[in-house]
Amino acid sequence: MKKIIFIISIALIMAGSATAGDLTEMNKGMKGRVNHEALYDDSCNACHTGSAKQFVDDSACQDCHGSINEIEIDESQLKMAEANPHKSVHYDQGASCLACHAEHQTKKPVCSECHRTWFEEM
Repeated sequence: MKKIIFIISIALIMAGSATAGDLTEMNKGMKGRVNHEALYDDSCNACHTGSAKQFVDDSACQDCHGSINEIEIDESQLKMAEANPHKSVHYDQGASCLACHAEHQTKKPVCSECHRTWFEEM
């Protein structure tokens, strides 16, 4: 009985160290975000319409997260309020959700290609 409690305690400690956006193995070696785990129950079609090989457009992100103006950013975590990537003048002008975010891998935000940024990866 002590062994089971010990194993459960270790599992809870390890699970508690993962954050919502951390990558984890979902199925068949494919990685996905911890907070999107329930989407994988619906296969790839939860985000990819038609074929899993097709790219996801912003509507798939917005179906769950809402529009970019509805997504709350904890501005206390920003170096300065102007560094809020969701208030970018470039959004919807060629920059999509996937310019900065990726489901199956970490990604360096596209803004860092031209601007100084405080985000190493997203």
